[in-house]
Amino acid sequence: MQNLQFITKTFAGLLLVVFFSGSTFVVAQEEFESTQSQEQATKKINSLVRKGALQEALLLAEKHLNEREQTYGPDDPYVAEITQIMAKIYLKLGKYGKAEPLFRRTLKIRSQTLGPKHLATAETLDSLGQLYYQLGKYGKAGPLYRRAIKIRMKKLSETDPLVAESLNNLAELYRKTGRYAEADPLYQRSLKIWEDAYGPEHPSVANSLNNLALFYYQTGAYSKVESLYKKSLAIYEKTLGEYHPNVANSLNNLAEFYRKQGDYDKAEPLYVRSLKIREDIFGKEHPKVASSLNNLAGLYYSKGDHARAELYYLRAIRIKEKALGPESPQVAQALNNLGELYRKMGYFSQAEPLLERSLAIKKKAYGLEHPSVATALNNLAGLYYGKGEYEKAEPLYKKSLQIWKKSLGPNHPNIRVSLNNLANLYRKMGKNDKAKSLITRLNDLKEQNPPQSASK
Repeated sequence: MQNLQFITKTFAGLLLVVFFSGSTFVVAQEEFESTQSQEQATKKINSLVRKGALQEALLLAEKHLNEREQTYGPDDPYVAEITQIMAKIYLKLGKYGKAEPLFRRTLKIRSQTLGPKHLATAETLDSLGQLYYQLGKYGKAGPLYRRAIKIRMKKLSETDPLVAESLNNLAELYRKTGRYAEADPLYQRSLKIWEDAYGPEHPSVANSLNNLALFYYQTGAYSKVESLYKKSLAIYEKTLGEYHPNVANSLNNLAEFYRKQGDYDKAEPLYVRSLKIREDIFGKEHPKVASSLNNLAGLYYSKGDHARAELYYLRAIRIKEKALGPESPQVAQALNNLGELYRKMGYFSQAEPLLERSLAIKKKAYGLEHPSVATALNNLAGLYYGKGEYEKAEPLYKKSLQIWKKSLGPNHPNIRVSLNNLANLYRKMGKNDKAKSLITRLNDLKEQNPPQSASK
């Protein structure tokens, strides 16, 4: 009997062990399947983003976000991963009001669950910095970029490609705000990291060369620009193939350089090839195609072919409105370009509503103190100047100058443009003393900040 009881207890114990072991296995299997499903979902969303199917990617991300929140709660790390992706999509779409709270939510979750010095936290800091960069809130962007760099350097090394990414972003911020002496070593350092990590013929190296070319153009080192753009293009073509979005971007940038140099014969075939690649990859109704049409319109305007320029600008506006919505900053830029065409042709009645609408969209998207708002104010002032409505032009020129000084600093090239415009206006108004004062300031700026030849 005792043996029977012993056997029964032992058997029951075995059953208990088997039961709990089975239960543990089921939980582990569920976790494995959940992780696998999570990775597949993220992979699919990112694939849609790469293809440019941003609205489809958003819908899928929202679906997975809702499912994950219901099962694991609002502070789950994977929830943060989805909100990070969604915020980046909104950033691409120019919907900054939707992107910012998602980035902030991601940052809060990651800081609390992973820690304030985790690499994932650094990723969100960097992304939030990019948002503020787009919004022209450069004072907010810089500290976020620097925090991300500090974390990445500590967790990885000073020569990790992610550190190079952060350094490059900070360099872009310094370039944008005219802090060229600070930008140059960051560009050089990020380029060296990428070359050492990946070799001289990697897409990241090509991207760095592209940014460096733009930097050299802005600092007046024109002799270096063409070779860097060509080298960047050659790397993209070799590593990614001749039909790739990066190749189209690179062709466009080289074409822009030739257009600004007045070499239209070199620019046009590059623009056309870039447009063809984008149409083949994205379809004819994609915003990237609209950007190519917009740039071709700029070329035709420069060549004096105003009828063709108008046609391309109108097509670009229609595509962007359909794809991005009528309140997108990209739509605002396209409206501005067509408005500027009409203004310079003397079609003031057609130009004015376009420039006013462009200004309204930019104010709504960026706020009142963004450099793009200053540009819109400057262009609208130029319209009033052309019409002889000097009293309307003056406050707009002054406000534009104020915004540029505040956001870009007192030595940025845009300040010279603004001072020159305002001086010309005062001459027309007969306010010669004010005009002379501005010209004196302009000459002082030129002496203090001559065109720079960026260091090697």
